[in-house]
Order: sequence, then structure tokens, then C-alpha cells
Amino acid sequence: MKKTSSLPRAARRQQWLEQIDAVLRRPDMALAAELSVQALAEGVEHPALLNLAAQKSYRDGRLEEAVGLLKRARALSPRDPHVLNSLGVCLRALGRFEQAREAYEAAIRIDPRLAAAHFNRAAILEELNDVAGARAGYEKAAALDRNYVEPIASLAWLAAQNGDAAEARALGQRAAALSPDNVLARMALASAALHDRDLPAASQRLDQLQRDPALTPTNGAIVLGLIGDLNDAAGRPAEAFEAYRGANADLRRLHAPIYEATGREGALARARRLAAWFASADPAPWREAPEARPRAADPAAHVFLVGFPRSGTTLLENVLAAHPAVVSLEEKESLAPAIEAGLGSDAGIERLSHIGPGEAARQRDAYWAAVRGFGVEPRGRVFIDKMPLMSVSLPVIAKLFPQARILFARRDPRDVVLSCFRRRFGMNPAMYQLLTLQGAAAYYDEVMRLSEIYRGLLPLSWRLIRYESLVEDFDATAAAACAFLGLGWDEGLRDFAAKARTRGISTPSAAQVARGLNREGQGTWRRYRAQMAPVLPVLRPWVEAFGYEPD
Repeated sequence: MKKTSSLPRAARRQQWLEQIDAVLRRPDMALAAELSVQALAEGVEHPALLNLAAQKSYRDGRLEEAVGLLKRARALSPRDPHVLNSLGVCLRALGRFEQAREAYEAAIRIDPRLAAAHFNRAAILEELNDVAGARAGYEKAAALDRNYVEPIASLAWLAAQNGDAAEARALGQRAAALSPDNVLARMALASAALHDRDLPAASQRLDQLQRDPALTPTNGAIVLGLIGDLNDAAGRPAEAFEAYRGANADLRRLHAPIYEATGREGALARARRLAAWFASADPAPWREAPEARPRAADPAAHVFLVGFPRSGTTLLENVLAAHPAVVSLEEKESLAPAIEAGLGSDAGIERLSHIGPGEAARQRDAYWAAVRGFGVEPRGRVFIDKMPLMSVSLPVIAKLFPQARILFARRDPRDVVLSCFRRRFGMNPAMYQLLTLQGAAAYYDEVMRLSEIYRGLLPLSWRLIRYESLVEDFDATAAAACAFLGLGWDEGLRDFAAKARTRGISTPSAAQVARGLNREGQGTWRRYRAQMAPVLPVLRPWVEAFGYEPD
């Protein structure tokens, strides 16, 4: 645009808008964004231009700048759903998931037919482990725009992760028909082929995916992990292990700037610090806790299902959740603020050891508000809060919920550590620790040591549930777990797999649980004995202490 300085302000503004609109009609989004930046520099303030300029800042990696532009756009046009949707995209990229979800939900309230906002909100819910909510959001987006490939591909991948190969294939083919190059749809189709043990088809799809330059680093790691699964299914454990190692190395490189940042306490370091502190702690302050007065909104029983990832917690939760008197919450950070306050530092532990009734009541109220915020109503039910690594944070439970019951899931340590190394998790400090075999073994060793210290120190009611016993003697083991929770036997427990498929599972165990009881995970470590050799000495004391067969 030229010779605009002599024009009146309103005329310059209109001229810019018309020129950019013409560029958008071509369409040429990149040029429209460049022109919007120029218009803003000339003092032309308009929400559409701010949105376009924010898109350029976003593409250039200047995320905070993009958020600032979108907040200016929102101030000018608070009911523009497209501005709110763009704001959510930028906030999500900055890791501000809750703020991003709020922006998407505001956009949907203004325009319930904005498919992109439904899709983006669903993606956030998937990040937050709300599989059912994510699925509903993707379905809504796909219904609003039948040619919108991303939600269809996302549904295909959810189905693949849940072990529903038929649904993954149908949705993957539908997405691929709209966009043959869509990576997520192709990943879902490869996973479905693996599930059906169609190894040639899976191999072909994975080979094509691995060579695709459009693959993001995260999806590249997932594809490499699937190649590991392919080699495992084909009886090639050495090749499988190398694929898993490569996938994890890629993820470590991607996440190292966050989880190895100077001054940040890693998961292993925290477990070691807690073990050192509690091993020499005066037991007296931990033998008592502030009284919690009974309330009408209380659950009939409050249960924490803990252990270590891949120890059978997801299987046990879904078995118990099939009981009509049970409601459960799967791996949500309901107690995170209290844990950080109480265990984030030695000074915090000291405060926790002498926590008063008022502060304890405040933290309990915050916990129950968070539980209900995740859509779970525990009133009058047996409520199970399943979070495997809450085993690290049991002192917080002992002080806030001294009447809670602890179900501790146990499995052969060698299978646990190998499975943690092989599977792909959403990233956090603990999961980052599992990206090397040595790191996973060291963390398992420290968490088990810490758990044993807690068992001797904290006056909580415990029950150990052995994964292998649940698989081999289901009725007796499930009945014992029910009795511990004050529940009678219910025939519906045997139908847990069908119920699990409908409720959605957000952990890597989803596909196994959906298939029902099977022994395929028992003794897997033996196929990888050579690769496991460096960590077997670390695990051997726990193998012996827990009564498993020696190496």
C-alpha cells in the first residue's frame, strides 16, 4: 500500500482492510499477516488485523507477543469467537492449558457452531487425561464440519490407543480419504494393523511414516515406539529394544530443556530427598492428624490406589470401577497444590508434620473441589483416586485423610521397569525419569524404598494387590480388594473390560485393559534378558523381597 499518510485516518483504515480482505480471498494467509503487521505499525487498530498479526507471531515462535496482540483484539471485540480461539491456541503452546481451555469455552459459548474451538478444546482435554471429554469434543467438531479431518483423525488415534482396532481403522480410513497425508490417521491405521497382528501392513505404514518429513518430533518418537512394538510382535527383541531406546532418546532431547533446567528438582532427586528425610524422622508427629468432621458430601469410603506406573493400577481401577457402588478418578492432579506445599521442600515437610486443623480443612476442601471439577461426584460412594505415584506423597494423605484406605498395586519389578521403558506417557518429571532403562530402575528402587519407609511410619490402612494374582485368580483377588473397601461381591466386576471401553482410559494400559484378563504381560522381561542385564542387580532386592522368581 502506498501514499496513505495523506489520507484521513478512517480512509487509511478502510483501505488497509479492503486490501487485506482481497489477499485473504486468494487466499494468501502469509501475505495477509504481513500486511496486517504493516497496518498495525501505521496505527490501524482492528481485531481481524490483530488476529492475523498474532498468527504471524505464533508461526515465528513469538508466543507472548501473539498473546499480547490477541488480548488487544479481545479488548476491541470481546465477543469475537475467532479471536478467543486463536488466543487459546497461543496459550496452549505456552503450556497454560487451563487458560487455553477457558478461551475455547468462551468462544464456544459465543458461537456453539465453531468447529475449530470444539476441536481445540478437545485437544486440551486429551492433554489433561479427560479421554471421554476429548472424544465428545472431537465428535462435535466432526459433526459440525464433516470435511474437518483433524477431529476425525484424533478420534481414530483415541480408538487405536484404546485398543479398538475396528474403530481406529474405520475412522482412520475416513480421515485418510479427506487427507491422505494426515499423520495421525496413518498412525492410527498402523496401530490398528499391529493390534490385528497384520505385521506386513503395519511395517509398510510405519516405514512410510518414519520417512515422512512432516512428522513432528513427538509423533516421530511415537512412530519409533510403534516400530519397537512391531519388532516385539515379530519376535525380534534386540531390534525392538533399539527402537524403544531411540524413541526415548528423541523424547529426552525434546524435553531436556524443561526437565533438566538448572535449579529444577527431578523426580528421582525428590524421592531420594524424601527417603533421606523420612528415614530419620521423629515418628511422633506422623502418628496423629487433624480431625476431619464427617459431612453429608463425604464418600462412603475414600481410597487411594497407588504403586508404580505399569504395576497394574489401571487394571485394578477398572475392575473396581465396574462395581455399582464405586466411582473413580483416573490420574488427575487433584492433590497437587497440597503435595507441593507439604513435600516440595524440607521446610514444607516440617510444616506438614504439624499442620493445624484450619489449614488441613482448607486443603481438603480444595481437593474435593478439584475432584468435583473433574466431573466426579463421590458423595455416598466408594471413591477411588487412582494415581500410581501418589505413593511418593503418602505423608500428605496421612495428614489430610487419615481414614483413607491405601490399595498398593504390585507387579514383578522387572516387568514393571521394562514396560515403563517401552511405553509412551504424557510427559512430567516422573515420566521423564523413565526414558532410560537405568533411570527407570533407579526411580523404581527409590520409590519402593520410600514406600517401605512410609509403611513403617504412617498409620494408614494398607492392602497390597498383586497384579499376577488378579490375572491368575481373578475372583478371589477382586473379592479381597472389595472386602478391604467394605464392598460385597458384584457379578459386574467380571465384565470390567466392556465397561472400560465405554468410559475411556487415559493411560498406556488402555488397550490391554480393553482386551480383558490376559497373561501377555507376565514375564516379558525374560525376552529382553540381555538388554535388562545392566539393571537386574538394582531390581534384584525387590524381586526377592516381593517373592518373585529369581533372575
